Amino acid sequence: MQVMLFYRQFLPQALSALLLLCSSVLYAADGDTTNDTATDGNPVPAGAAALPDEQNTGDGASSAGEETLATDQNTPMRVIPDVAASRHEGLLQYLQLNNRQYEMVRLVAAESEFYGLLLTETRGQPQGGVLILHDNGQHSHWPEIVAPLRETLPAHGWTTLSIELPELPAAQPPARTPDTEYSARMTTTPDSPPATAETTAADAAPGNAVPATPAADAADNSNIAAIEKADASAEQDSALNAAEPALPRLSELPPLPANANAAATPIAPAVDRNAEYREQMLTRIRQGVSYLNQRGQLNIVVIACGNSANWAVDFLLARSQSQPQAAATATGGTAPDQAKAQERGLALILIDAVDNSLSPVPLNQQMVQLDMPLLDLISEQSISPAYANQQRAGAMRHKQRQQYQQIAVPAFDLNYDDSNVIVRRVRGWLKTNAAGTELATKTTAMP
Repeated sequence: MQVMLFYRQFLPQALSALLLLCSSVLYAADGDTTNDTATDGNPVPAGAAALPDEQNTGDGASSAGEETLATDQNTPMRVIPDVAASRHEGLLQYLQLNNRQYEMVRLVAAESEFYGLLLTETRGQPQGGVLILHDNGQHSHWPEIVAPLRETLPAHGWTTLSIELPELPAAQPPARTPDTEYSARMTTTPDSPPATAETTAADAAPGNAVPATPAADAADNSNIAAIEKADASAEQDSALNAAEPALPRLSELPPLPANANAAATPIAPAVDRNAEYREQMLTRIRQGVSYLNQRGQLNIVVIACGNSANWAVDFLLARSQSQPQAAATATGGTAPDQAKAQERGLALILIDAVDNSLSPVPLNQQMVQLDMPLLDLISEQSISPAYANQQRAGAMRHKQRQQYQQIAVPAFDLNYDDSNVIVRRVRGWLKTNAAGTELATKTTAMP
């Protein structure tokens, strides 16, 4: 009885599962037959059903090529970033964001425009003008030393002007010589005799022929062995070469025509970036001092940082040597007397001075020619060798330059108050050695 109940309960479920399994197998078999049979009933290879038509393949390739071409046209060109220009543009954006664009002045030197940052004195007792030259790789408001000086000194009577300087050019490859002499000669081997008809015929003899490869033994359409055909061609060529005399060897190439150099495209002269850099440095310093003079600042102090020391010394040396002679000629006095008067209006401060590699004269040889107030500050972050600093101080003492001082100071400080040792040193030295005097303006009485 229990067996009958078991069959009644589970037999319908087993039959339905078996029917479902059989229908799935039949459906899979029909699907395989459909895929392997074409529309007209012919069988199709297994891999052919998955491949598209040739026309569709060509259209896909052409469309892909057009997409690639369009992508290449839309791709922007790679541009090498100008780090120096980005640095100065970032400074100008900083001034605009802080509503300080009024400090920027436009200057022109040698048909090129550059900017300067000007702050007038705020004490009411003007002492003179300070021209600040930043180091290579910096800008006119560099936060370590340039910005504290240009923003602190106006409160003590100094008008400051920090100008933009060009970037030190990269190393240039050697210049190309336009007029190159060509003397190409053929080298001859003394052991090899000249070619003659006998040697040519001997080289072409059947015994010296190159052995044929196995593929050359096959017969062609005319039932002629390939190796026999090659031997016949070699004999014919050797007979023709024996009848023709050998060409003589050339000892050298024939000379070029006289107008060959004139017809050649002239090579444009290479631009000397180093000379252009030197000219820009001196021109911009000269223009900065001229701008301060036009604003009534005749007592000029130049503060040079790092690599700009050579150019500051070069400018002051040229100005101190040229102005006394011109003044002596105009007034009838002597040059030494006028020189002393002119030196009172010029002073120099060097901060971590470094000998510039593009300067024609070393820094130590330039400085010994200056006889004016000169402060040489050396911080703990200076990259100049200690031996070079000692040699510079020794050379100035040897020339009896009593107005020269070399002082070691601690590292840079970003503070803008008296806790900044460098700012305090510069301000105290200016007050003692380079303070100016306000001149009274002559007024003419109206009749």
